[in-house]
Amino acid sequence: MAGSKSTPPKFLRIIFVLLVLLALSFVAKQVTSSWNRERRQAAAELPQLRADLIAELERIGLTRSPIPGVDESIRFGHPPTMTSDDLMLLLRRIMQRHRLTLAAAVKYEERRELYVELTTEERLLVGRFTFAPRIETANTASGVRGRIALIIDDFGYMHNRTTEGFMNLPEKLTLSILPGHRFSEILAEEAIRAGHEVIVHMPMEPEGYNGRDEEEYILRFGMEEAEVLGRVRRAFQLLPQAVGMNNHEGSLATLDTVMLQVLARELRERNKYFVDSYTTPNTKAEDIMRANGVPTMGRRIFLDNVDDPAYIRRQLSRLAASAERDGGALGIGHVGASHLNTLAVLAEEIPLLISQGYEFVFVSELLLEIVD
Repeated sequence: MAGSKSTPPKFLRIIFVLLVLLALSFVAKQVTSSWNRERRQAAAELPQLRADLIAELERIGLTRSPIPGVDESIRFGHPPTMTSDDLMLLLRRIMQRHRLTLAAAVKYEERRELYVELTTEERLLVGRFTFAPRIETANTASGVRGRIALIIDDFGYMHNRTTEGFMNLPEKLTLSILPGHRFSEILAEEAIRAGHEVIVHMPMEPEGYNGRDEEEYILRFGMEEAEVLGRVRRAFQLLPQAVGMNNHEGSLATLDTVMLQVLARELRERNKYFVDSYTTPNTKAEDIMRANGVPTMGRRIFLDNVDDPAYIRRQLSRLAASAERDGGALGIGHVGASHLNTLAVLAEEIPLLISQGYEFVFVSELLLEIVD
């Protein structure tokens, strides 16, 4: 018709493109919303999925440890005859049943450990797991008379030939390191490289405390919860290699049940163990740790509260007899100027004890055996 104007084709194309974009945006929004709902639902189901997975691992004969493995993973012990390939075959069957994905798998040949990370199909982390050969009990392990765990206290003050000597002892030791000292962090790193285990030697208030020693980290009787937590958290931050804790002194602080409850809850949250050094017969620490689900045990014998070689040998002999009677026992020795003979005696006596059928283990391994 004359005078009428038709809609320009270019304008129609623009309208068409806008409609297509709106449609695509709507579809994308719906897809994203659906994906988010599925992901939220999968995340909500993670705790139950993890629990089911742990239960299935236990049903096939693996033993869960209270001590975490690599990267704070859940640790399982398996029969010594089971290889990494056997484990992977079992895991793949379990993964198939639960529709899981293997996100990572690392073999640590020296420690005979297998570390894995399992995720859902949505790439949500279900759990980190470490598998290692299980220590058999003394009654079933052929030729083992008893297991001995040794803690060496007071690392951190010095870095010299004595500390190097302890590092070079070939058998397993648990080295207890005071936080915040000049050599604390470097000694923790050296201990791990040497194949030993590290724990925090946490200062705790003794009777007659002078108000000056270890004042930055010491846990005192009646201390406020926030201060206790702050000091404990700083200690583990400085010594991230630590898998547990024992008390440095503490004849007064280990009577404070309120403070010990705070400490126990924090250790349980971090999956760390606690060894009661028994600096007083009235200590409440071991009982409170056990009541709060913290893997724990008490010191059986101090090796060197008298710095005399003959005395240290007698104490070590008593410890071995206790390990033979009970299957395992824990002793504590010290590094330092007032304990000059401990290293020399251990260097001589440990090979003899091994030749007699005793085995030296980490405290974490002895705790696993007790739990089993």
